[in-house]
Amino acid sequence: MTEVVITGFGVVSPLGNDLETFWHALCSGANGIAPITRFDASPFRNNTGGEIKAFRPHPADADLPLACQYAARALRDAWADSGLAACSETRNAGIVTATNFGSGDLGREVCESVVRRDATLPPRASCVQMDWLTDYIAGELGMQGPRATISLSCASGVASVGHAIELIRAGRARAVLACGYDELSFYAFSGLSALRAMTPEIIRPFDKNRKGTIFSEGAGAIVLEAVDSARERGARIYAAVPGHAMNNDAYHMTAPDKTGRGIISVMKNALADAGVDPGEVDHINAHGTGTQFNDKTETTAIKEVFGDRARRIPVNSMKSMMGHCMGAAGSLETIGAALTIRHGIIPPTVNLETPDPECDLDYVPGSARRQDVATVLCNSYGFGGTNAALVLRRWDE
Repeated sequence: MTEVVITGFGVVSPLGNDLETFWHALCSGANGIAPITRFDASPFRNNTGGEIKAFRPHPADADLPLACQYAARALRDAWADSGLAACSETRNAGIVTATNFGSGDLGREVCESVVRRDATLPPRASCVQMDWLTDYIAGELGMQGPRATISLSCASGVASVGHAIELIRAGRARAVLACGYDELSFYAFSGLSALRAMTPEIIRPFDKNRKGTIFSEGAGAIVLEAVDSARERGARIYAAVPGHAMNNDAYHMTAPDKTGRGIISVMKNALADAGVDPGEVDHINAHGTGTQFNDKTETTAIKEVFGDRARRIPVNSMKSMMGHCMGAAGSLETIGAALTIRHGIIPPTVNLETPDPECDLDYVPGSARRQDVATVLCNSYGFGGTNAALVLRRWDE
């Protein structure tokens, strides 16, 4: 089976819009959450979120909807970071984009224009189609390989990486750009508020007093490549991705299955796909949303998969710092996990102040931890019971 490695990253996040800034913020326990300024969030349970700051789109993308600007910037940066932008043989490269809402507010504008029977639709009205961005970037970068657009709720970002892996394993592409993205909009925020998953205060993953999550925006782009292709061109390799898995709970449209059967299965399947024994996992990058049921269920599932060793494995939630970036969450967290392997530093879970007897693992509370990490399991779960997991390993020739 073809081995898949990571050769490029692009980041647009509440913690910074380049790889170095993002990583430094994660390691320092920075807070990416602030009052929302883009729209009036006062009617909602929480008026804060992780908005992108000091963002400058690529000049060619300046007229795109904001969500597409974020994704396009991350995709271009990842492509350049991989070194593939300077290669002539990119025609077989593929692209997979993933999002919860896409350009949601643009969809609202289009609907309002139709209701008013306006003679003209808003500029770039075609961008409301989620697959538009995939086609646009493929054209911009000259990528003629397979392309796909997926929307699997909050598991979208990790699922995009999984799909990219399968395209490479099947020999349909030598390299694939995978990107999860979303923007904070009134449209998205009102829908998420209706699900009653928002906290009225700060986000506290795994804390006894946790009351919900906080939503954010951004984009995370990852270049995955067949190892032979990466070697041939002397590419820098961040990490290997030996395994992944996806499934669904088949339980409820929004509520989690409290038995954790789906997430237990997806973790086991990802490890089996990677050929990794649970005893080899050095760190778990948790979904960790800060909701009562998610954190308790994920903790229970980790114990089921790892047994007595579960309490000795460092587990963290990057959402404690940047909030829940929806379609971008799993992508940005995968990037953070790969950098954890590369630098030997596990970012902390912040705001964890009161231990919960039902969440009794090592969550790396408060501050980052220096530790040699060779293998990481990344978890990502979504509304509707969609589950995805990845295994990352240190790359050694």
